[in-house]
Amino acid sequence: MIKPVYCSIGLVYLLIACLAHRHVYGQSLGNKAASVSDIRVTLDSERVKVVYDVAGITSHDSVYLQVESRTRGLLNASTVTGDVGKAVLPGKNKVIYWDYRLDGLTIDDAIRATVLVKQPPKLAQQKAIGGGPANALISVLAPGVGTIFVQPNRKIGLRPLITGAYAGLLVYGFSQNSRSKKQYDLYASQLNESDYTEANRLHHNYLVATRLALALLITDVAYTFLKGRKNVRQKQGTGQRVVFNYIGNSPTIGVQVHF
Repeated sequence: MIKPVYCSIGLVYLLIACLAHRHVYGQSLGNKAASVSDIRVTLDSERVKVVYDVAGITSHDSVYLQVESRTRGLLNASTVTGDVGKAVLPGKNKVIYWDYRLDGLTIDDAIRATVLVKQPPKLAQQKAIGGGPANALISVLAPGVGTIFVQPNRKIGLRPLITGAYAGLLVYGFSQNSRSKKQYDLYASQLNESDYTEANRLHHNYLVATRLALALLITDVAYTFLKGRKNVRQKQGTGQRVVFNYIGNSPTIGVQVHF
């Protein structure tokens, strides 16, 4: 680990301190591949000059300078020029100038200059979102099918069983209704009370089966519609916002993604 060394400004001591104590202090934020080394600092009565070597940096990374005073803490290094901000290429003898006089500052005590490399945050992967409420129309025709299209990645699961149950209830119900009519016709021709009772029983089965099928249809259509509407809201809520920031006096632009 390389320890930072403070440099002071004060008449002849300023130049002696800066030459005698070469300041080496570099950091990489969020980017293990980038590294800053061999930092050299010189100061005069107008500005600070920082020379450094950098490796493993990309055009998306940002280089910026941070200056800390021994007594005053972090200083506002705004008027910064040179190899700073984005689009800094890897190489040796990169130079950053800080015109602290233009920032209205004076340096009369020990300072520490830090060169940092910051990698932009990786965008989080967006979760898969299913289809919209229009898929409820598919569920009207085939309950369980429309529900598949509102699931993330159109996950099927056990949903075909809903379609099978709906079709089975309808087939059973209509078959019971058909038998009920035949049984009633038999009762009408023979006036046999047992035929009438059987016709009623078959008709009751028909009503139960068709009502269950209708309830299944309504439930599936409602779920598909509500799930689809929720998906639409989630998609609308996924937005991007341009964020402006400054590294020294170099403007940077970022994109903030909301989920």
